[in-house]
Amino acid sequence: MKRGSVSAIINLVEPWEALEPLTTARPVGMLPFGGRYRLLDFPLSSAINAGIQNVMVTSPRSGRSVSDHLRSGRDWNLDTIRGGLFMYPYNDLKLVSPEKKAMLIHHYYDNSILFLKRSHSEYSVVMSTRNVGNIDLKALLRYHEERDNPVTTVYKSVDPKLLMPQNTILQLTDKGMATAVMPAEKAKLPKTAKKAAKNMDIYLMSTVDLIEILDEANRRGDLISLEELMKQAVIQHNANAFEYTGFQANIHDLASYFAANMSILDEANFRALFYSSRRIYTKVKNEVPTFFAEGSQFRASLCGTGGYIEGQVDHSVIFRNVLINRGSQIKDAVIMQGTRIGAGTKIENVIIDKNVVIGPNLILKGTPTEPLVISKGQHIFRQTEVVTSD
Repeated sequence: MKRGSVSAIINLVEPWEALEPLTTARPVGMLPFGGRYRLLDFPLSSAINAGIQNVMVTSPRSGRSVSDHLRSGRDWNLDTIRGGLFMYPYNDLKLVSPEKKAMLIHHYYDNSILFLKRSHSEYSVVMSTRNVGNIDLKALLRYHEERDNPVTTVYKSVDPKLLMPQNTILQLTDKGMATAVMPAEKAKLPKTAKKAAKNMDIYLMSTVDLIEILDEANRRGDLISLEELMKQAVIQHNANAFEYTGFQANIHDLASYFAANMSILDEANFRALFYSSRRIYTKVKNEVPTFFAEGSQFRASLCGTGGYIEGQVDHSVIFRNVLINRGSQIKDAVIMQGTRIGAGTKIENVIIDKNVVIGPNLILKGTPTEPLVISKGQHIFRQTEVVTSD
């Protein structure tokens, strides 16, 4: 890909309510994933691996976590003299009045247009952070250039039985063009259908066309998000449909977030996501390796750096600087950075946010479809303080 030929907009203005309390103080794109990454790292790494040097990241509500993670963009080689990383703070549209909403969208479109014009790029790609994957944007661009349609969108072919109502799918013609993006529950797929085109919320088009779409939305006074504008572009123009064949997970609620983390404990999924020729970048932290004490057990799990493990861990994702005391039993859990687990405590099907302290001899248990969630910074020392999902 020619340097500077493509710019990227990574859209963090996404539905977050179904992921509370994990998204109470952070956008969906800043959810920790896989022991050391954030969801934002995946589309951002795809852009960097394709040689894209002009990247705009929109951050809804509080952008503190976004700024802290990205900083100057140095860990993604975006601290450049020309181009680089542009962050635009953008309040959530559902939390403001119609007048304020109109003003925010107007400024958002204006800033997006300014970014696109200054990028001097021929093409632009718009990506969400809800879909975990490792896509080859160079291949996507080649696919787009070989076809006549002004828009190219990306899908993952899946068994219709695996679709959730929150997923969206592409409506495809016999020639493989996308004519619409619709919720899975409204798609009315034939009962004999063996595959469905699961939408990955990635849209590639010429920068001139994207600027025109944003300008036109401003003139009409549309009070809709960039994501909805892209879906409208698919309907308006018909779109090329590019099939992505690698690992993919859609994060739309707590159960899907938990399942996505559990799925990468499968070695084939882990290698497909992290061990391809396209590296996944994240903010670098130089720490000592996690220490495993004598008598500890650690099976089929991922572990970040800087931790101390004395207990038993089975089929779990453990982030950085986690302390698991002797006699504790951890199974099917996602435990985020800075958490402390007391001696003798049993944890199963649980998501524990950052900097949580769990006392000794407690039982925390959820289910795979309804994982128990412990909010960021909680201190739990009594069984009565634990609300189970049974």
